[in-house]
Amino acid sequence: MSEEGDETLFSNTKRVREAISLMNGLDETKLSVVVRRLARALGDKEGSSKAFSEEEVEQLQSHLGLSAVELSTVLEACSYIFEKTAYDLVKPADLSEQLQTSGMLAPQARAIAGVWEAEAKRVLGKLRSASLGGTPRLKATEWQLHVQAARSDLSRVAEPRAIFQLVLDGPKDKESAGNVTMEFSKEELAGFLGQLDKMQSQLDSLN
Repeated sequence: MSEEGDETLFSNTKRVREAISLMNGLDETKLSVVVRRLARALGDKEGSSKAFSEEEVEQLQSHLGLSAVELSTVLEACSYIFEKTAYDLVKPADLSEQLQTSGMLAPQARAIAGVWEAEAKRVLGKLRSASLGGTPRLKATEWQLHVQAARSDLSRVAEPRAIFQLVLDGPKDKESAGNVTMEFSKEELAGFLGQLDKMQSQLDSLN
């Protein structure tokens, strides 16, 4: 299990701990087959909750030696792991390390990370193309530099501000989502661009 003070990507809830304990008792080859099916369902309209039919769920219970409640716990936790991994753009090697920090045994953690390595590009592509419940998409960007003299002393120029306007498109079945305006100081802009660079690096590592 993780030592006190270790930072983990995944919530250390009772249900997650129970799921990890159950997964530690599963053969890693069987586990990888299950999680691959869940990963491929991410981004689908019905999501990973419908990755298996009722008949397949019954077969899984017998195949894995789990009760209905235990299997539900494992499937929900696996879905959570991949959703969190996709959201944070976690690299496969880092995913294995994070799972082990959360208490998962190395063979099972490597099995899940191996599935993510194989499926990440497909999953992220589906998530990008999906509407994600009507989330607006970026259509264009506009920017300008704004400099305003200080009111108390017109001879002294205040700090310049960068103003960005994001032009958004709503889902196809809705009207335009409108625009978003953001204003940054020099320091704020540097921090924002740093975050974008980090995101781009993580995306590149998964392609």
